Amino acid sequence: MINRVSTFSQYQNLTSNLMRKQGAVNNTNEQLATGKRIKTAGDDPVASVSTQNYKQQLVQIEQFQKSITLANNRLGTLETSLKNVESHIDSSKQKLIGMINGAMAGDDKTAFKNELESLYGGLMNLANVQDEGGNYVFAGHQSSTQPFVEDANGKVQYLGDSGHREARIDTSVHVQTSQAGDHVFMGIENPFGDYRPDYAGLQDGSELSMLSATNAELNDNSLYRVDFHDNGNGGFDYELFRDGNSQGVQPYDPSQGIQFIDNTPGNEANLDIKFDGELKPGDSVTLDKTSTIDLFQTMNDAINFSESPSSSPEARASLQRSIEELNAAYVHMNQRRAEVGTGLKTLETYEAQHQDFELSLNKAKGSLEDLDYSKAIIELNEDMLALQASQAAFNQTKQLSLFNYL
Repeated sequence: MINRVSTFSQYQNLTSNLMRKQGAVNNTNEQLATGKRIKTAGDDPVASVSTQNYKQQLVQIEQFQKSITLANNRLGTLETSLKNVESHIDSSKQKLIGMINGAMAGDDKTAFKNELESLYGGLMNLANVQDEGGNYVFAGHQSSTQPFVEDANGKVQYLGDSGHREARIDTSVHVQTSQAGDHVFMGIENPFGDYRPDYAGLQDGSELSMLSATNAELNDNSLYRVDFHDNGNGGFDYELFRDGNSQGVQPYDPSQGIQFIDNTPGNEANLDIKFDGELKPGDSVTLDKTSTIDLFQTMNDAINFSESPSSSPEARASLQRSIEELNAAYVHMNQRRAEVGTGLKTLETYEAQHQDFELSLNKAKGSLEDLDYSKAIIELNEDMLALQASQAAFNQTKQLSLFNYL
């Protein structure tokens, strides 16, 4: 009975050992097939936790890289659009310079007007450009709404908002991927200061134009007009009107310009106006308060005055005003492109950083989970020898019997 129990126990031990050796061989074979040392957390709990952390960081980096790619595409579309707007503005300015030439024939002016209208249409198309996803680039957050439309009077209305889209390219870093159309096309800094001149009151033969008009009192929203009168001594006086009320008649000195100061509480004003060019008695210039200009209004004004007679002082001064505004618009668009360039540079910097960090994480993760093939092959050979020995011992044990010794 004792011999029987001893033989059974030995049989069980050899069977368990055989299974362990077989499992070790299978495990090593699987490691060699996958190239990974760790298959489950039980293989190496500490290394497994670190590996999971590395994998999560790599997934996050992959998301940032996708965001960078999308941002690059959007900024590329934006940069191309702004570059084309610059080109349209420059071409329009050259046409206006040609229009001011008094020797230009009527047919030439008509041709120039047609070209201006074509350039205006091109600007509208660029202002309503869409990206690869069908989103309007210059609509702010209202990316599914066409931002610029003409009303019944031909005036361009902006239907977007003043927001902009952003892309998250790192844990706490966002890059602006769009620019609001009201800022790009309607928020151009007024080259004349705080007012835009209206030359409808110029007399025949006048060559007057306004150089600048500023008001140190930002809350002064009064409507101003300047009328010029012959003083009878070969010079001129000016009469300044504020909201239709005359502020008196003063001698006009072109070198000093016009200054008007009112310190009345609640009605303060501090106006400084400079003019240039030859005056004619009766000349009148109205000042429309605005700190920004609208590119579409500038283009529409230029088109409206493009076929006016060369002798028209209003047309000449208005076209000159449009040239100055187009100059300001060109500088403005260049600044907007510079902002896009800054965004693209930021994307490039963070893309390189993410690539470097990704390489470091993969190296660290690989040092924990990747298999050492030479070591694994040695272990496999050892496990195979052990398995063969266990199999031989098991075969011998199966044949044991007391009858062999009777």
